[in-house]
Amino acid sequence: MISRRDLYAMGEPFGDSCTRIEAGRLICGGGGGGGGKSTTTTEIPKELKPLATAYANKAMGLSNTPYQAYGGQQVADINPYQNAATARLGEMFNSGDSAMNAARNTVTNSLNSGQAATQNPYGYIGNGGNNQYAGSNPYLQQNIDAALGDITRNYNNAVAPGLTTQMVNSGSFGNTGAQAATQNAMNDLTKNLANTASGMRMQDYGNQQQLAESQINRNLQTNQFNAGLGQDYASRNDSLRGQMLGLAPGYENQQLGVANNFMNAANMYQDNQQQKLDAQYQNYLDQQNDPYKKLAAMAGVFGSGLGTTTTTKSSGGGK
Repeated sequence: MISRRDLYAMGEPFGDSCTRIEAGRLICGGGGGGGGKSTTTTEIPKELKPLATAYANKAMGLSNTPYQAYGGQQVADINPYQNAATARLGEMFNSGDSAMNAARNTVTNSLNSGQAATQNPYGYIGNGGNNQYAGSNPYLQQNIDAALGDITRNYNNAVAPGLTTQMVNSGSFGNTGAQAATQNAMNDLTKNLANTASGMRMQDYGNQQQLAESQINRNLQTNQFNAGLGQDYASRNDSLRGQMLGLAPGYENQQLGVANNFMNAANMYQDNQQQKLDAQYQNYLDQQNDPYKKLAAMAGVFGSGLGTTTTTKSSGGGK
């Protein structure tokens, strides 16, 4: 034997005449007799019926509203700063950096020409120049004549008078001793003249040889000096090329960094423009969703149970 309370607790049906709870509502039974009937009615309170009518009209209006596409811009355009930065990056990618190209071309040309360094245009001054006093001496013959003249005058003034006096004192111009002395004096004069001329010419020749040798030495020193300057200039050029080649990537990276920084600044402008477009689109969405929010707020009144009343009527039957 199960009591009515236990059946109720188990959720088992036990007749319409019993008092029970259905769908959260208390249903009073009609008693133990037969033929009884119970009726439950749920209605909207009179004060909320205008709200229900407005809700229904709004819901129908929204359901009949056609699709409304957003007519504004949603994606920000590429701005001029981005175009400029992209063009600069493209130029560096296709053509390279000017400093890097110059360094590369200089080294490449030097290697292709077989010369690691250029010549010093100021390091070569010819053969040291020519000695303006070397070569034929225009004053040599004049000096020889003067010297010979001096010897001849000395002979005439000092030697010849003595010979003449000797011949006079001998009493005869045909004296063999006097003639021999005169002949010897003439021979000595001729030898002195010849020796003096020959000596002066040999001395001049020696001077010319010394001048030529001095010129050769100067030429050698000049060539050595030039070679030293040329080698020093070549070394400095090689060093400068190496420095140029080493610095060129830094200039290229610097140019690339400037272009990237410029691109970042350009992207900042685009991001700001995109935020403005997103805000405009969000305002559009809020405007479109506003009727649905209001409709949901109206529906919340009925969903909470505050907007309905339940009435149960029983008739007939016994207890």
